[in-house]
Amino acid sequence: MRGAVTKESAIKPEYTDKGLLVLEPTYKYIILLDVSQWDNSIVLDDGLFLACDSGLKHKAIMRSNISSAVAGNEGLFNLNIKGNGILCLESPTPYEELIEIELQDDVLKVDGNMAIAWSGSLDFTVERSGKSLMGSAVSGEGLVNVYRGSGKVLLAPVG
Repeated sequence: MRGAVTKESAIKPEYTDKGLLVLEPTYKYIILLDVSQWDNSIVLDDGLFLACDSGLKHKAIMRSNISSAVAGNEGLFNLNIKGNGILCLESPTPYEELIEIELQDDVLKVDGNMAIAWSGSLDFTVERSGKSLMGSAVSGEGLVNVYRGSGKVLLAPVG
């Protein structure tokens, strides 16, 4: 059922031992992240996950605010990766151009889906930035992605 919603395959190949993993050709950028540097829990924007160490656990997590996710043209699910190991993802921007923001009991509001990853410890919601809830919900304009708490957010300056 989860695969039907997230469009993920129910069967995931697992490779063991030592060797070389070759990925499909892409015009995007391949980035390796150490999940331990994200307090052993990182959440990814839709469609970025490529591969990870077999010791890492991954599951789809549902957004806490479904109606605003739909109005904001965002997916209903994100992929949460937990554990200690290396994660391989596909980014629209080279790693050197990504912007990492660290929050300490703070709030970050981002207009648009510029965040490609964030700490699993952060509370993520989509909220209206303007005064009119009806106007925001109908047009999708005036909605921002909000990250609350302590952790990191990785932003791509272009989508």
